[in-house]
Amino acid sequence: MSKKTSALIQIVIMYLIVGLSGYLSWNYFVDQYSSIIALLLSDIVMTVVVFVFSMIKKNSSVYDAYWSVVPFYFVLLWIYIYGSQLSLANWLTFLVISFWSWRLTLNWVRSWSDFSHEDWRYIDLANKTKAFYPVVNFLGIHLFPTVMVFGCMLPVFYSLNASPSISVLIYLGLSISFIGTLLEYFADNELAKFRKRPNPKQDDLLDTGLWGKCRNPNYLGEIMFWLGLAIIGIGFN
Repeated sequence: MSKKTSALIQIVIMYLIVGLSGYLSWNYFVDQYSSIIALLLSDIVMTVVVFVFSMIKKNSSVYDAYWSVVPFYFVLLWIYIYGSQLSLANWLTFLVISFWSWRLTLNWVRSWSDFSHEDWRYIDLANKTKAFYPVVNFLGIHLFPTVMVFGCMLPVFYSLNASPSISVLIYLGLSISFIGTLLEYFADNELAKFRKRPNPKQDDLLDTGLWGKCRNPNYLGEIMFWLGLAIIGIGFN
C-alpha cells in the first residue's frame, strides 16, 4: 500500500468520525436551540474534532478537505430531516451543491500527497506566530473558514423553510452555480495537466485554454457558485 493510499484511508476514517460527531451533536442541540443554531453549533463541534486530528497529525492540512465536505454533510442531513417535503428546487440545489462538493474534494485528493505535505501558508504562519500558533491555527485556519462557509450556505438554509416564489431567479441561480462549478472542473484539470508537464521551468506560465482567457478561472467559478446560491435564496419566500 502506498503512503498516499494509507493517508487517504486515515483521512476517510477521520471524516467519518467528524460526520458522526456532527450528527450526534446536532441531535443534542436541536432540542435546545433553533434548527439553524443547532446546525451551527454542530458545525463548530465538527471543526473542533478536525482540529484535534490536525494536532495529532501535526498537520493543519487535515482541515483542507473540510470546507468542501461539510456542505455535502448538510445536504445529507437535510434529506434526512425534510425528506418528502423537499421541492424540486431544493433537490436541484442539492445536486449542484453535491457536484461542487465532490469536485473540490476529489481535486484536493488529486493534489494531496500524504501527511508529509502541509500547505506552505500554514507553515509560514507557524514560523511567524511561534508559541501563539495553536490559537492562530484554530481560529484562523479552522474556525474562520467554517463560519465563512456556514454564512455562505444561509440562502440554502432559508430555502428549506420557504416556498419557491420567483422561479426565474431559482433557475438562474442554479445555472450560475452549475456553470461556475463546471468552470472550476475544467480549469483544475488543465492546471493538473500543466503541473505534470515534461521538463518544467520555474518561470513557466499556464496561458492556454481557460487560463489563457481568464487569469483565475477556478476563482471565478468559485465566486459564481456562491453567487448562484445567493440568487437561489432570493427566489424563495
